[in-house]
Amino acid sequence: MLLSEFAGNDKVTTELSESMKNDILPHTIIIEGEKGTGKQTLANMISQYCVCLSEDRKPCGICQGCMKAQKKIHPDIVVVNGENSAEVSVDSIRNIRASAYIKANEAPNKVFVLQNCNKMLAPAQNAFLKVLEEPPENVVFVMTVSSASNLLQTVRSRARIFSLYPVSSEEALLAVKRQMPEKSDEEIRQAVSESEGNIGTAMVLLNSGTDEIMQLVEQIYAAIFLSSEYQLLVLTSMLAKNRSFAVNAADLLTEIAAEAVKASLGLKVKSKAAADAAKRIPQNRLIHIQNQLQKARSVLNTNINLNFFCTWLCSALRS
Repeated sequence: MLLSEFAGNDKVTTELSESMKNDILPHTIIIEGEKGTGKQTLANMISQYCVCLSEDRKPCGICQGCMKAQKKIHPDIVVVNGENSAEVSVDSIRNIRASAYIKANEAPNKVFVLQNCNKMLAPAQNAFLKVLEEPPENVVFVMTVSSASNLLQTVRSRARIFSLYPVSSEEALLAVKRQMPEKSDEEIRQAVSESEGNIGTAMVLLNSGTDEIMQLVEQIYAAIFLSSEYQLLVLTSMLAKNRSFAVNAADLLTEIAAEAVKASLGLKVKSKAAADAAKRIPQNRLIHIQNQLQKARSVLNTNINLNFFCTWLCSALRS
């Protein structure tokens, strides 16, 4: 996927395109935006540009470097998932810092992608500063975060920040249709309408079955509110359908929890399910649920048995 295919956010893609064309990409890039706005997609595009072997237009999308990047097997693209705070600890950042000074294996550049840096603590950020202040040549750091304000000012000041926003319904329709041509126009329109221009959320809905997953998510929150242990166990066990279904459901559960916390603080949110949860569940309980769901999403990245996961999730949401 090339920058020209990235939906909306023209200001961001125009600036990045010019930087790539003139070979002046910043050493450190922070991509901020709510879940589903394309942070990881944009980070992947930047990574592909950095390892592209073409002498002309980069990323070309067809060279060996680009193909490996697309398959997520390129040795010079290092990805760290910050959903697990241990992945962005001081020690892990020191390891990244040391690795940054080792020459790339086969690409012209080495790329470090730090995903979901919302939980990156101040000591780890300060450790990261040492390499950001004097970055090695041919090394690019890309950080994704819901809001750059979660990062220290000293980190932000050494990076170029790109802010992503949900796109118009028309742009979302075209983007989802391009990526999921097997879905009908009506299915796509319904998913885009429910996601209010959030392409990532729309695709999650389409992958999982819009009605099925939304109904299950709403029922899980209702069971939490009613403190129905048996019902919650029955509902969470339904996530064992398959790993993809469990991942997509966990993503929506987490997103709604985050929105519900915002709603409990008096902020306006788009999700009706989140607004309802904020009315029915105490704020401290919502924060706890959000933290547990973030852990659950990280657990699903492992090879955990789905039946065991569902039982664990039920217990985590009740505790």
